[in-house]
Amino acid sequence: MCLGIRSFNTVCHRGKKSLMRISAKWCGVLAALLLSAPLLSAAAVGEGNVSGSSQDGDPWETGASSPFSLSAPQGPRPQPRVRVPAPMPAPPPVMPLPTVQPTLAATEGFCADAVSVNVVDAELAGVAQAGVDLLTEYFGCQKFRIDGTGLPIKFGEITPMLNAKVPGYAHSTPDAYEIWLNRDCWGVVGTWAGVVAHELGHYLGWRHGDDHPYMWLPPPPGSYARASDAMIVCY
Repeated sequence: MCLGIRSFNTVCHRGKKSLMRISAKWCGVLAALLLSAPLLSAAAVGEGNVSGSSQDGDPWETGASSPFSLSAPQGPRPQPRVRVPAPMPAPPPVMPLPTVQPTLAATEGFCADAVSVNVVDAELAGVAQAGVDLLTEYFGCQKFRIDGTGLPIKFGEITPMLNAKVPGYAHSTPDAYEIWLNRDCWGVVGTWAGVVAHELGHYLGWRHGDDHPYMWLPPPPGSYARASDAMIVCY
């Protein structure tokens, strides 16, 4: 250290004369600072190299690429996929059981193939029902239903058409089928139930004299059968 101080004093003596006034003590301090500066710089450089090598060694931490890596730089590490359970299928809808519809014969006394009847003239409502009741005894159920629709029962112009006062007539055309009662015999013939049943039988396809009921009809009170053609006419 003394050698260093003397060398420094010699340098100072060769420099400017103002530096020669600096004491040997302060000159020693300055010399010590000058000598320690290179050591501090070297230590700082060494620490920088160590830190740099540490950062270059782990590309996952810094994101730096390495010339020896086998793959391209990676992005954020993928998260493990969470398996979501598949939803349970909805149970099939419960189909309601078909409701058994009772037949009309079982509930209201009508036959399953009952024919609707429309009594056009209110005066004939009673005799129309009486004729339906006669056929009900034969079928065991009401074959005809008086409900204001379907087969008409009405007064018709029978006398001009047949030139005879026939009590009843089944009037059939390509467009319609009607049961006619003769107004000229209304109030003369005493019983009309058989007449209505006879004409309803014609609607069902029955013929005169066959085995179906009321198709061989005796003349009701107030009428007679003509000998020439056996046609029943009223007085």
